[in-house]
Amino acid sequence: MRNLHNDEHDQLHLNFSTAIIAETPAKLGIVKENETYQQERQTLIVALQAELGSQHTKTITDADGFRDETDLGFCLFVESHLHHPDPAIQENARRIMRIIDQYGNIRKLNYNAESSNLTNRNTEITSKYAAELTSLGNGWGTAWLNALTDANNQFVAHFGERADEQVAKITANTLEARAAVDAAWQAIVTRINALAVVNGEADYATFIDKANYYIDYNKSLVTARKAKKGGSTDSAEPAK
Repeated sequence: MRNLHNDEHDQLHLNFSTAIIAETPAKLGIVKENETYQQERQTLIVALQAELGSQHTKTITDADGFRDETDLGFCLFVESHLHHPDPAIQENARRIMRIIDQYGNIRKLNYNAESSNLTNRNTEITSKYAAELTSLGNGWGTAWLNALTDANNQFVAHFGERADEQVAKITANTLEARAAVDAAWQAIVTRINALAVVNGEADYATFIDKANYYIDYNKSLVTARKAKKGGSTDSAEPAK
């Protein structure tokens, strides 16, 4: 089974599992072996899902893009008030712009650095110039900064979700999981072959025929692929 692609390997064992359920593990005399087999299959499914990559990547990209747009809008909003006809409003905007300029273009930083700098800068603005911020746009300055803080917090939350997923990905070894599933399947094959010798094939013939059909089908896939590239093939050991 080593030459099967992951999706082919997964489908093969899904077919095996379906055949076991149809005949029932009790009838086949493999209750214990099937429990181990299904546990190993579940471990492999988790490993395959992790290998496909983070499902949160798009969410993170979107969240980062949204906070960048919100931050850009906030900075331009404050900057526009430097040209306000009221000198007092101009001064308020100038005070806030000093802090913005001190931090520079935060949007160019990496994810974690941007998160930290946005938090620190926004906190500094609200702690030092809350009244000045409220004066911009009749409260819109405060509302915009609150929206930016929310956007930054949402990004941090999504990034944490991906970090959790990546930990699972690191610990999930697909090759080892596949080998464990194959070993568990081989234990089932060995058990059924032994029972067929002792009890006769009547109770096992349907399952054995299905298993061998699935194995032969996948052997043909591997053979066809190898024929295009050149090289040897290997396959699952069939039930007999």
